Amino acid sequence: MAITFDSQLSSGVRQGEGSPVLGFLRFLTIASVLGGLVFNLFLCFVNTRIMPVSDTHVILMEMAVTGSALLAALDRRAGFYLFLAIFISFMLLLFMLRGATDIKAIRDILVPVVFYTLGSRVRDLALADRLVVIAAAIALPIALFEYFLLDLYLDFFNVLGYYIARGTVSLQESYGATRGLFISGNRPEPRTILPFLGQHRVSSVFLEPVSMGNFGVILYSWALFRQNWKPRWFLFAAALTMITLADARFGLFTCILITIARPFLPLVPRTFWLITPFLFLAVITIFGLVTGTNGGPNDIGGRFQATAHILTNLSAGVVFGYETTDQFTADSGFAYTLTKFSLLGFIGLWAMYVFLPFRSEKGRQFHGMMTIYLLLIMVISNSFYSIKTGSLMWFILGTVSAIQFPETKSFIRRMVEKRRAD
Repeated sequence: MAITFDSQLSSGVRQGEGSPVLGFLRFLTIASVLGGLVFNLFLCFVNTRIMPVSDTHVILMEMAVTGSALLAALDRRAGFYLFLAIFISFMLLLFMLRGATDIKAIRDILVPVVFYTLGSRVRDLALADRLVVIAAAIALPIALFEYFLLDLYLDFFNVLGYYIARGTVSLQESYGATRGLFISGNRPEPRTILPFLGQHRVSSVFLEPVSMGNFGVILYSWALFRQNWKPRWFLFAAALTMITLADARFGLFTCILITIARPFLPLVPRTFWLITPFLFLAVITIFGLVTGTNGGPNDIGGRFQATAHILTNLSAGVVFGYETTDQFTADSGFAYTLTKFSLLGFIGLWAMYVFLPFRSEKGRQFHGMMTIYLLLIMVISNSFYSIKTGSLMWFILGTVSAIQFPETKSFIRRMVEKRRAD
């Protein structure tokens, strides 16, 4: 009976048919994925036009979104529960060693695990396509609204006031200002992408430009992955427009690299992906120790130096998980991950990600695209932990993992196999 129910549930969620329970679970799926995208914009509107909000409201809203996804994701697969048991047990051990509790660390991993599991349970490619298009159709018009009608936009979405209200930005950091964009919403130096667009870095529903650039990479990767799918051209245009408006140099560079690498991704062994972040860690740390860098300018080279500086200032106790630190690590995904989960936890979590099961080689291609994205962003930011971009990314990755795509060999693979045969 349980097997029949699970099978019926998957089919019902895919087709949107069946009992009211199945329809409700489909509603939870859509609401949680899109809710992760827009709830910060909603709270910003509430803070601007209705009533003050605090960090408690943000936490409760994120709990509601993640809880909805969790409710829809739960089934009889033991792997999900086993992972949560091992991960939470490991984190409790770290908390005991450190003498301090860090709930945010658990939340950082709960988001990808829950939304990936949700996608792999629903396994509806058409729904994933629709959610990507809807997400782009929400984010792009709001980005254009912000760019062309900034004063009116701020009348409804006072981004700086929202971040001050929730305690993320202090009045000292905003130089006493209480209305405006997020503190990174204007570049002090000329923008890199189309300088004539001015200093304004657009944030759209994400409220800060870094996440919009990341979102552009996710949209672009999905469009590149979904060949022979007509809406992909809208996604290409939306992604590049958002990357341009956000002046997301990282996003543009990552899209170029993913495009170049895509034909070769089926040939990359998982062992390569497994060791790559730790090679990065070693190289960056050695660079920091040799040069003694204290950071650099606000460009790719400078962000590399900043990561090297942060890493070389982490104590052995922090790296191995038995000490805490007050050091600011948000500008380095590598350093942030080490401080939250220790080196052992980093290795375990990354290995779990690399060896995620995929039913087809085609699915592994999108996995490879997201792996490149994660490897690069870990050098400059911890923003990949954000639910604003993570809810959609992990849902579509989970969807792809559970679908059996028709096996079509790429030109590169055919050439390699032909050479081996000769």
